[in-house]
Amino acid sequence: MGGADLSRIVALNGATYWLGLLALGGWSLATHPHAWLDGELAQRGARWIGLACLALAGAYLALPLLRKTPLRIRVFDRPIPPPPIALAQLLVSAADWMLAASVLYALLPAGGPSYPVVLGAFLAAQMVALASHVPGGLGVFDGIVALLLAPYLRADQIVAALLLYRLVYYLIPLSLALLLLVGDETRRRRARLAQLGQSLGQHSVRLAPRLLSLFTFMAGLLLLVSGATPAEHARLHWLSRLLPTGLFEASHFLGSVVGVALLLLSQAIARRIRLAWHLTLGALAAGIAASLLKAGDWEEATLLASLLLVFVPSRRLFERRAALFDTRLSPGWIVAIAAAFGASLWIGVFAYRHVDYSDALWWQVALHGDAPRFLRASLGAAVALFAFGLSRPLGPLPHLAGPPSSEALADAERIVHTQGATLPYLAWLRDKDLLFNAERTAFIMYGVRGRTWMALGDPVGPPAAAAALIRDFVERADDDGATPVFYQVHPEQLHAYADLGMAFAKLGEEARIHLAGLSLAGGRFKQLRAALQRLKRENADFRIVAPESVPAILPQVRSVSDDWLAGKAGGEKGFSLGFFADDYLVRQPVAVLEREGRIVAFANLLCGPTGDEQSIDLMRFMHTAPRGMMDGLLTHVFLWGQEHGYRWFNLGMAPLSGLRVSKVSPVWSRLASFVYRHGESFYKFQGLRAYKEKFHPVWEPRYIAYAGGNFLPALLADVAALSARGYARIFL
Repeated sequence: MGGADLSRIVALNGATYWLGLLALGGWSLATHPHAWLDGELAQRGARWIGLACLALAGAYLALPLLRKTPLRIRVFDRPIPPPPIALAQLLVSAADWMLAASVLYALLPAGGPSYPVVLGAFLAAQMVALASHVPGGLGVFDGIVALLLAPYLRADQIVAALLLYRLVYYLIPLSLALLLLVGDETRRRRARLAQLGQSLGQHSVRLAPRLLSLFTFMAGLLLLVSGATPAEHARLHWLSRLLPTGLFEASHFLGSVVGVALLLLSQAIARRIRLAWHLTLGALAAGIAASLLKAGDWEEATLLASLLLVFVPSRRLFERRAALFDTRLSPGWIVAIAAAFGASLWIGVFAYRHVDYSDALWWQVALHGDAPRFLRASLGAAVALFAFGLSRPLGPLPHLAGPPSSEALADAERIVHTQGATLPYLAWLRDKDLLFNAERTAFIMYGVRGRTWMALGDPVGPPAAAAALIRDFVERADDDGATPVFYQVHPEQLHAYADLGMAFAKLGEEARIHLAGLSLAGGRFKQLRAALQRLKRENADFRIVAPESVPAILPQVRSVSDDWLAGKAGGEKGFSLGFFADDYLVRQPVAVLEREGRIVAFANLLCGPTGDEQSIDLMRFMHTAPRGMMDGLLTHVFLWGQEHGYRWFNLGMAPLSGLRVSKVSPVWSRLASFVYRHGESFYKFQGLRAYKEKFHPVWEPRYIAYAGGNFLPALLADVAALSARGYARIFL
């Protein structure tokens, strides 16, 4: 299915949606008087608006009779549906809207407005909610309905019906979906399902905590709204025979405070914090008790109990032991919590607008003192929110990636020796922090620049541990309000990042030489043979210095490195590139070229523990070294690696090379291709690719995985700043 087909489907659904809305809304405005329209002029204007809506719906039905050819909008053709399809659209859409409005009508008390009046108010509120772009029209839809039906019913009756409508039309279906999702997760862990079931199970592991977080937030909102609305007096009278009035007051106050606690705990539930799971169970239990004691509100208690029953079997999803509030609340969470509290205040003010305010209300304790209870409960909730807000500036400082400890490096060394890649050896530079999994069988090395957490490569260790470690890294970055990024990852691991909702883009291609089949015979490697001959003419001797002998040559190789750095304005690099450090160089062999007993060039070797891969990091030479000497050094290293059984030699990545216009990230691919073609003045993109190409390597793609929606060039600037040790040194 192509983009044109998808656009036609979207257009057909959109037309169906609006067709019924216009037809029913026009019919309601044109044929039924509405009490909320004050005066004959307003009533006449409403009828004309209704007739206009009916005319639009009629024009859509008549269009197939007047035009047969498709409508062309930009590059897409919009086929005009035949009359039977157009009529079916009208009937289906009208039936859908009427059924939705009938739910609200059935929940209103007897003696209220007629169904056509409710339908008109419902449709008008839906149109305003759609125009507001608020998710679900939360607050907007409810406020408009309450305003339009105010001439027919009391405010508390309308608010109660709207709450029940939200419950019946939204929360109950969503609750059933959540139960099915958790049930799927439980079955996935008990038995091995088919491939489709496993895929659904993987998504449920990721989505279930987020859905539980949403329901926790809604439970908190429910308690706040319940504390802001009048109690059922008949139930209060019945409870007053058994319990003292002070208990009603305390439970009412407690319910609102628990509601605030659930709002705040919801963000920790989304982070899968184990302590948050335990506290949420306690808060739900307290909310159930408060709901039953404050007014015998068994409906509210049933909803909370249902959520509690969903939480109990989900314990295994909450495995993180992070501190409960060691993270900064994102702007989205802050707005959501403020909006929920503000909505409960507005509902309370609206419900008690007939009560004249006085200071004495705060101290009134009576069985029917709903307004005083609302004031005290709202104050308690506000104080709880204020106290939490004051504690935030005292939270943790921004995360800084520090050098790993000796114990961490020892664990990393044990893990590195179980796999074959050479990139993990950069951990010995100590300029990156290390994040281990709980079993300490795998780790991620990463650096921090600003609000960006940059992981270098895929997780190091068993492939089975990668997915959980990637998730842990992403969640820790989210806790800190930072952006998680994985730089230079392999295509085989992209599914693990995609499962977490991350986007990815191609960075370039990595050059790998197949040593097992390498032969310098023939014309293909004529240049390499010439490089070896040049070394002989220059009396340059090649040798490999074993790790235990490297300390003895460190003064000589340091002088070579200093001479090489003297010609480089930017100085030493880092992060994804090595730099001269004694404890780093002594861990692996060093290849050297000597003339008259003096080292004139060197390269430190990175030899994969399993014999699968070999590479070099630092490759430096004296400014007096003959031209082309490094080609000869590399050729000797290739032959040495082949002799010692290494299968591949990694020449490193050529950034931005091999990119094509991608459907996944077309803007990035076009920008990167442009920089690759025209950016030689500040970085030798094409020159680096051409240099590695002469060794006839196999090119393999490498990617960057990042949180979608972020500005990718800015993230790459952070990578460059990490490597260059500062933004100002990127182009030096």
